[in-house]
Amino acid sequence: MQQIKKWMNTGIIFITCTLLTVMVFMAVWQVFSRYILNSPSTISEEFLRYSLIWISMLGAAYAFGSKKHLAIELFVSKLTSDKARKVNILAEGIVLLFAIVVMIIGGAQTVSLATNQYSAALGIPMSTVYFSLIVSGILIVMYSIISIYEIITKEKVQMYAEEAEAAETLHFQNKKEGLH
Repeated sequence: MQQIKKWMNTGIIFITCTLLTVMVFMAVWQVFSRYILNSPSTISEEFLRYSLIWISMLGAAYAFGSKKHLAIELFVSKLTSDKARKVNILAEGIVLLFAIVVMIIGGAQTVSLATNQYSAALGIPMSTVYFSLIVSGILIVMYSIISIYEIITKEKVQMYAEEAEAAETLHFQNKKEGLH
């Protein structure tokens, strides 16, 4: 699972950094064409706007997957480990449901409604812009499934580690007392 998460992170980072680099050059071109050539670029503003939407949606998915998003952990930190695990699974489940219903299904409906709409300057289908919602939703679903899996398996690993530690402690106590 960690390998899948690493590939997703690498892909998102590469795409967003590449797009951001292109955006910087496009913004420089807009300033140059407007103030030096006295003929503002007609496509740069729209390109920058739509690129920002894509970067924001991909960045949101990356932040969620990297656990760098806003989270209120004060309540969870006061719970026992078993209850905290259940609350974390519930929270991930709610995010999973939201991503499926709102981002993927709602995004698909929005994309289908916008298939015949084209942007004014670039002439691209608006569904291309709205497709970022679906892509981000799919990434968040994948990150959420990985997170739920990690919560469940980490708890099992932690439980086995605690059992092994208890057995080792018992073994040393028995050895100390000469029972072994």
